[in-house]
Amino acid sequence: MKIIPIFLPYLGCKKRCVFCDQVNATGIKRIPTLEELDNLVKEYIKTGERYELAFYGGTFTGLSENKQREFLNWAQKWIKEGVVESIRISTRPDEIDENNLLFLKDHHVKIIEVGVQSFFDDVLRTSKRGYSADDALKACLLVKKMGFTLGIHLMVGLPKDDRIKDIISALKCVEVKADLVRIHPTLVFKGSELFQMMRKGIYIPMDLEESLDITSDMVIILEANDVKVIRLGYYVPQEQVQTVMGGPYHPSFGDMVRARVVKKIIDHVKPKSVIVPQKYISWFLSYGNKNLIKGKLQEGKSEIIFLKEEKILSYKEALKMVSEVVLSQIT
Repeated sequence: MKIIPIFLPYLGCKKRCVFCDQVNATGIKRIPTLEELDNLVKEYIKTGERYELAFYGGTFTGLSENKQREFLNWAQKWIKEGVVESIRISTRPDEIDENNLLFLKDHHVKIIEVGVQSFFDDVLRTSKRGYSADDALKACLLVKKMGFTLGIHLMVGLPKDDRIKDIISALKCVEVKADLVRIHPTLVFKGSELFQMMRKGIYIPMDLEESLDITSDMVIILEANDVKVIRLGYYVPQEQVQTVMGGPYHPSFGDMVRARVVKKIIDHVKPKSVIVPQKYISWFLSYGNKNLIKGKLQEGKSEIIFLKEEKILSYKEALKMVSEVVLSQIT
């Protein structure tokens, strides 16, 4: 289902994290009015498709209950008109409790994305997140217990972060039975505290190569364990790219990660050939694997298949094999 994104920069946020600069990151400088949101929805629904409304950018459950109700009641109108099927919100672990989850459930929220970023206390503390790894774990478990679809945001390359911590954070997502995960490399925006830390030499951003290697390992672990990765990389509007002062920014970061996943599978499995749906072929061509691509999938089929001698491996089976290799490297 397609999403209608509604950005509420800083709304509900009681703390400012060192990496955060939502105005420069998005170009959105103010909260939209309900009339403007109506116009936004009307533009999307001209296609005749059904949508999901998603409140991003701020800390939704950090808002007063009255303000949450204002946005959610507005959303109900579009649900009743049959053009919106569901609602998702994004929030922080320390703004989640049973009462606000019950409130969200009563207002037809289906998906809650939790900005965890890391499951390590030193990373969270240095990033000024304001909660502990244990707080994050408990919040995620509560979201699942209350029957919501759980999304988790993770970041790689934060201060005090490293590859092993990132891999373990991915494993924590599996442990709490997350349904969805987004992974963002840490970018240094002009108005963030992280920019000042970088200028003083306190923080050194991760380079693109390392971020691709770590993120692809995380994807392998997550998707081998049935956790869907729905976003890789931070979308920065073209007119805002000049505000990225450091970090592994690339407009095709997600495709580059997926190509790296494919490379790791091929290097380990060493298939004789693969059968690839058209939409995934670019992942294979990125590493000169054109000679491996054989045959066509039956109509309606969309899974990548690896052929090794007489053995046929699904994409999921191949991920499982490579995930064991990744895990063996950190133990």
